[in-house]
Amino acid sequence: MFKIKPFIIFALNILLLFISWWCYKFPHGDEYLFIFMVSPVFILAPFILSLKQEGALLSVNLVFFIFYRIIGALNWIDVTVLVFLLVLTAGATHIIKSLYESYVNFQEANIHSAQKKYNNLVTELEAIDRRGKKIENELTRISRLYEITKTLAPALKFEDLLNALLYFLEENFKFQTTHLLICNKGKFLRGISKSTGETNYYEDKDMVLEYEKVVSFSGERDHTSFFLTKEEETEVFGDMNVRGDTFMIFPLFVSEELCAILAIEGASRASYGRFRILVSQIALEFRKVQLYEKVQELSIIDGLTEVYLRRYLMDRLEEEVDRAGRLGLTFSIGMVDVDHFKKCNDKYGHLVGDAVLKRIASRLKKSVREVDMIARYGGEEFCIVLPETTKELASHVAERLRGSIESNLIKAFEEELKMTVSVGLSTYPEDGSTVETLIEKADTALYKAKRKGRNRVCTA
Repeated sequence: MFKIKPFIIFALNILLLFISWWCYKFPHGDEYLFIFMVSPVFILAPFILSLKQEGALLSVNLVFFIFYRIIGALNWIDVTVLVFLLVLTAGATHIIKSLYESYVNFQEANIHSAQKKYNNLVTELEAIDRRGKKIENELTRISRLYEITKTLAPALKFEDLLNALLYFLEENFKFQTTHLLICNKGKFLRGISKSTGETNYYEDKDMVLEYEKVVSFSGERDHTSFFLTKEEETEVFGDMNVRGDTFMIFPLFVSEELCAILAIEGASRASYGRFRILVSQIALEFRKVQLYEKVQELSIIDGLTEVYLRRYLMDRLEEEVDRAGRLGLTFSIGMVDVDHFKKCNDKYGHLVGDAVLKRIASRLKKSVREVDMIARYGGEEFCIVLPETTKELASHVAERLRGSIESNLIKAFEEELKMTVSVGLSTYPEDGSTVETLIEKADTALYKAKRKGRNRVCTA
């Protein structure tokens, strides 16, 4: 506790005894006062001296008191009282010291316990803070992932959807190639692929992903999401032409129907869980595009014959006139009318009549080029647009169409009918330079064919 050395206590005690002896030799009446001042020394002694040292100090004082008794300065009662006083003082001090040390130990134990609790709380708070930061970072990543809604919302075509999706994935993930495999009722229709590392993914035709095999492989796994590595599935990677070292598949369902499969090459395993978060949102966006394209198709396609509608035909004709005028090209249009269609309706009913129109439209589509266009102009009348086709060539095409209809019976429910068509042709620019003029000339040629007995081709 105190830093006073033991010999100082001894020195102080001996000094008091010496002063008392001095006062006794040269009487001043205060020699006993210095003897009693020894007792405060024993108040300090327990805090500084060991028990042996205290015993030695007590022995020194006892010897001095006995010396005083011998010379007659004290009697035995005085010696006894003084020794008892010193022992009592030292004992009381020891008790006080013990109580003090117990109190200090108790307080230190409390402080240690409080410190321990404090340290535990600090540790827990640090752990909570770390978890909080981790959760905050994860929430930030997830919130960024849900920004895909803003990114994909403007996309109304599959190509635009994939481009927007690729842009978003490039901003938030590391991967090599992404594929969107479009399906209808679980059957593969077409695939679109985009690569971040190559300017044109389709340059090497032999290394393009085997879309149908991917759909089949996904089906074998009940169309559930999965992650593969090339090291584990080398044969599978080779069979499907997967270029990356990893391959993950995420089937997209709308109303429990497989509408597409999102396949990712070259992504890390750690990103697999984050991709899964996106799947439901991408599926909704996919469904939106699917519905939009369906609406677009319904707005330009005749529901019965599955050829273009008249309003779309007129827009295309305006474009064709403009293109032909700018490039100095020619094109022809043909108005096709089903002969005696009213009699067919009256005799067999409208259901058979509708079936006849559908079969004729199908044969017309099969008899023209992909660049040609067929539209239902109204009732039983169709219009054919033949880009970059002269009148002479258009006549050959129209004759082939007429002959195809005439030579093949049309099966409509339980009926087998022989139907014919009449065709009127007009050509840009010799028969007119506007859409209205060309259609009018083609109609005039069609009526000419009707007047001549039907089942024939006439030109303007």
